[in-house]
Amino acid sequence: MINRFTLTAVLALLTVAACSQTPNPANNLAFENNGKYSNVADEDGVYQNQLIYDIQGAGLAPKGQVNVWAEKLVNELVLQNDALRSDQPLLITTPVLSNNLNATNELALQLQQGMLAAFHAREFNLVDMNVAINLRATEQGEFMLSRNWELLPSGLPVSHVLVSTMSMTPEGVVFNGRVVNVTNNRVLSAVQSFVAASSLSGYLQPSKLIESRNGLLYRHEKKGDSRYTVLGDEL
Repeated sequence: MINRFTLTAVLALLTVAACSQTPNPANNLAFENNGKYSNVADEDGVYQNQLIYDIQGAGLAPKGQVNVWAEKLVNELVLQNDALRSDQPLLITTPVLSNNLNATNELALQLQQGMLAAFHAREFNLVDMNVAINLRATEQGEFMLSRNWELLPSGLPVSHVLVSTMSMTPEGVVFNGRVVNVTNNRVLSAVQSFVAASSLSGYLQPSKLIESRNGLLYRHEKKGDSRYTVLGDEL
């Protein structure tokens, strides 16, 4: 016969299980900078206090929604990783559009930078392929970064690459990323994510009544009927 204490414990466990399976809301990129500390276990199982965010107290750089999204993506990639070691060089490529693997946008470029910083915070060995061979001193400033392949070094010792795609929908953005071993194309880790447009209001804008896509004009009954676009993209 189940006593009252046992029944209460079972109900509590069921409640926790139900809550743990409740999906997070799509606009879950909110963050706080209130100096919270969290107990995190290190490699030896010893719990240590780690500062999450405390901009005013510790001087950490302010973070925005796209940075929080990048951290969440990297957290899951690390969680799903089954082979990549933190000492193996990893290259973060620019996310591309799922319907055009030769195109990207401003949001994807910023997300790439955020994921690079997030992986470094997890102490992975990162390679930046945009660092040019030589420093360029001009009247506008001194530049070391470049996307001109003729100015970049060749033969980087990298066998693991993070590749990813993005899709714009009428509700927000779908992201798919994976860490691939380029020597055999084996997928070592993968992540899927959807973020509502309301969480990236500074980057996304709803569709207009008339939009141009692939050389064709589309007319909608009202704004927002079609997929979102990134601010600054040509329609």
